[in-house]
Amino acid sequence: MVTHSHPARTRTRTLFCPECGRETTEFHGNRCRDCFIKSFSLIDCPPVIKIHVCPVCGAYFAAGKWIQVSDMKEVLFSELSRSITLHPDASDAKLDFSEEEIDQSRYMVHITVGAVVDGLDISATADTEIRIIKETCDACSRIAGGYYAGILQLRADHRHIREQEVERCIELTDHLLKNLFDKGDRFAFVSKIEELKEGVDLYVGSITSCKQACNAIIRELGGTSTISSSLAGKKDGENLYRVTCAVRLPAFVRGDVIAVQDRVVEVTRQQDKQIHAIDLSDGSNASFGTDAPAVKLGSRNDAVSSVLVAIEEDTVQVLDPETYKTVLLKKPAFLHAKAGSDISMIVTAKGLFLLPE
Repeated sequence: MVTHSHPARTRTRTLFCPECGRETTEFHGNRCRDCFIKSFSLIDCPPVIKIHVCPVCGAYFAAGKWIQVSDMKEVLFSELSRSITLHPDASDAKLDFSEEEIDQSRYMVHITVGAVVDGLDISATADTEIRIIKETCDACSRIAGGYYAGILQLRADHRHIREQEVERCIELTDHLLKNLFDKGDRFAFVSKIEELKEGVDLYVGSITSCKQACNAIIRELGGTSTISSSLAGKKDGENLYRVTCAVRLPAFVRGDVIAVQDRVVEVTRQQDKQIHAIDLSDGSNASFGTDAPAVKLGSRNDAVSSVLVAIEEDTVQVLDPETYKTVLLKKPAFLHAKAGSDISMIVTAKGLFLLPE
């Protein structure tokens, strides 16, 4: 006789939840699933969160410094994330919120959080009130008080600086300071612009931004600069310094017609103590040191219109715009016009000269 043995049936062991008394096979933290979820505190949020916001520039104060933002919702989310504490066992947390404006300085924020704890998906909600406290930031306070750490002096060499040059220098400075401010230099600002007989002074909030503005102007407009520093006082036992960045724009600018070393040239640019130009007699390129004796004869703004009468191999005939007589000139390399065309000329003490197109 053959006997068949059957494996013993394993029975799932059930226990009673010590909290609700319900029989269960699933325990989390010595409780049944429902009791664990009810007793678990997923989120801890203060009932009121205060945010200090500058009424002038909109920056807000957090973690010991002023932070520049453009969207108030970004501020709310950042402060909520910083103020809310999640249970240390929570993972894969997802935070969402919606705000309701109570008045101009108060918001009621409804928070929803979802996370995984001990293999369970748990969600929780909380409400908190955010109060906006108006407080002028450090940068705006210093601007209002005329604070500066550097002076950017705008001058021109052997002449008075032109109004359009000043405007361009200010444009370049504003653009650079905005970029530096956005990157974190909160003192990249101009607190005052002072017009003087000899030029214009810009009072800049930080030494770094003052030096960089000086370099940006020289790169585009040419010229030279000198930088000096002076002791302005002490703070917390450390010396405080201010700098003066003196920009000196070139004596001659693009479009000026000058006589230098027995040549009449039109200036194209000046950089690194070199004047670069086009010889108006033959169209060749020319360069001179800034210390070479030179006399300004006029500028492209003084140009007059005339007529190209005839072209020969290396000479041209043009109509004198004052006497209306035909004048013979050397043909410059830059001339591409045809006979009978209108051309630009300049009348100088050194004679008539064609100008490049």
